[in-house]
Amino acid sequence: MTSKRVLLIDVDSKIPNLALMKLAAWHRARGDEVGFNVTNPTHVYASVVFKKNKHRVDGLRHYYPDAEIMVGGSGYDLVATLPAEVERLTPDYSLYPGLDYSMGFTSRGCVRNCYFCIVPEKEGKYRRVQHPREFVQHDKVKLLDNNWYADPEWFYETSDWLIKNNVAVDVTQGMDIRLLTPEIAAQLKRLRWWRPMHFAFDDMRSKDAVLKGLDILTAAGIDTKRNVSIYVYCHDDAHYDDAVERCRILKAARATPYVMCNIDRPRTKRMRQLQRWTARPHLFWSCDIADYDPAIRGHIGMVPEGKRKEA
Repeated sequence: MTSKRVLLIDVDSKIPNLALMKLAAWHRARGDEVGFNVTNPTHVYASVVFKKNKHRVDGLRHYYPDAEIMVGGSGYDLVATLPAEVERLTPDYSLYPGLDYSMGFTSRGCVRNCYFCIVPEKEGKYRRVQHPREFVQHDKVKLLDNNWYADPEWFYETSDWLIKNNVAVDVTQGMDIRLLTPEIAAQLKRLRWWRPMHFAFDDMRSKDAVLKGLDILTAAGIDTKRNVSIYVYCHDDAHYDDAVERCRILKAARATPYVMCNIDRPRTKRMRQLQRWTARPHLFWSCDIADYDPAIRGHIGMVPEGKRKEA
């Protein structure tokens, strides 16, 4: 059988592209030439994560008129998925030289249906998909699960394996603090983390649940100021004051927020400033947003006394 020449195009991933690594594994197992710099390709796979970059693949059929072209990714098509036999493969980590951690999903979908989230449409209902032993090949792993402990039994099984094998963990999505229990918090404490634990405070309606969750984490011996990051969602400028208030609530509770904005909506100046304030813990813990001015070239960018501005 004639081998194929497979060109992979990672349009805009912020982290190594898991789908492309699995496609690379599939084609390399069949003796095909595959990579990011393949010339005269017979097949082209492109992945677009963000909708704003969808136009960047418009010319592929012009550049590669003789190739079979397939485009996917959440920024291009929420329906397209990898074939089941490809989805189950161990990623080809050599596609990204120097990559020192593994990646994968132990579960897909989510038990929630947040108004701003594409997961319900893209992945559907929560379900188990892979055990970490199927994709972990490093001493660190980045889990992409949308709601890791929504199924506690599966959470304990997968996390016990990571603990037993001394694999350090980073969970990129905000874990559901509303589902947190003392037992789950104790298990999180047992894990070895190479990035802060991420949770989310997306809406003021979840204030009581978030504060209760922070108390549970503290009781488990987890330092919420140093080892926890709370995603604070800001949908648009009309949502700004609500986001500021949630940041202040977290500060009073000794937890560090990280403001996340909707990438498909314009960010105003004050939204960008709020992001910068929370992204720099030394600034966040030193002053209030009303006292922060990134234009000041001082020690921490604080507004001089007497010139405080309203948030």
